[in-house]
Amino acid sequence: MTKISPLSDGERQWQQNFERKLDHMHEGNTVSTSFLDPRQLELAEAIIKKRPGLTYTVYGGYPEAERNALCIFPVQQQAVLPTVTAVQVNWSGNKDELSHRDLLGAVLALGFRRDQVGDIVIFEENSAAIMVDDDKADYICANLQQVGGLPVNCSFVEPDQLPLSKEDGRDIRGTVASLRADAVLSLGFGISRSRVVLLIKGGVVRVNWRSVNSPSVQLKEGDQVSLKGRGRLLVSSVEGETRKGRIRLKLKKYS
Repeated sequence: MTKISPLSDGERQWQQNFERKLDHMHEGNTVSTSFLDPRQLELAEAIIKKRPGLTYTVYGGYPEAERNALCIFPVQQQAVLPTVTAVQVNWSGNKDELSHRDLLGAVLALGFRRDQVGDIVIFEENSAAIMVDDDKADYICANLQQVGGLPVNCSFVEPDQLPLSKEDGRDIRGTVASLRADAVLSLGFGISRSRVVLLIKGGVVRVNWRSVNSPSVQLKEGDQVSLKGRGRLLVSSVEGETRKGRIRLKLKKYS
C-alpha cells in the first residue's frame, strides 16, 4: 500500500473533493482530471488503488512530465489516455527573452486556471511547448498573440512530434557536511548556504512538491527539491563519506 506523508489542510480538502468526484462516477463512465502536480497525483493514485473497480491512465504529454492529467475508468473498460496536446509557441529573438513565467502568465491572462495548463517546455529554437487539454488548444492558438511584449505565433501539434529531451538534466557531484536541505541546495544551485537559508524561509523551496520553511529538513536519496525560478534537483545517490566525514553526493539538476 502506498504510504502518504501527512496532509496539509489544503491537501486534505483536495483529497476530499477528489473522493467525492469518484463517488459520483456513473457506472461505465470515464472521468478525466485537470493537470495534477506530483503531490496531487500521489494522493489521487492512493485513493484510486483503494477502489478495486477502477483503474486509470496518466499522461502529461511526454514521459518526464511533471504535471499530468488522469483518466479514470472501470477496470473492464478499454484504456484511454487523457486528451493532452501541445500548443507550440514561436517568436523571433533570443530564446532567453521569454521565460516559463512569461508564457504561463500569458496563458493565465486568457482566463485559464493554473490546473488547466500542464508543463511548459522552452526549446533552443525560439519556441516553446505548452501542454493543455485538447479542447483548450484552439482557443489558445487563436488568442495568444503576444508574450512578454514579443509577438508570437501559435499552432497545436501532437506532443510526440516535439523534441522533448529537455528533462535529461545534468549531473552534479560534490560533498556536503550533512543532508540538510540548505546544504544540498547550496551544492546543487551554487548559492551560498546563508542565501539558501533565506530562500527556504521565504517559502520558495519545495521538497517532493511540498513547501518547506526549515533549512534543517533532512533529505534522502530519491528526494526532489525545487527552487522557484531556478529549477529542480533530484538527489540521485548518496555515495558514502570522505575521510573528513563529509557526505559524497550525486545530484541531477533540471533547469
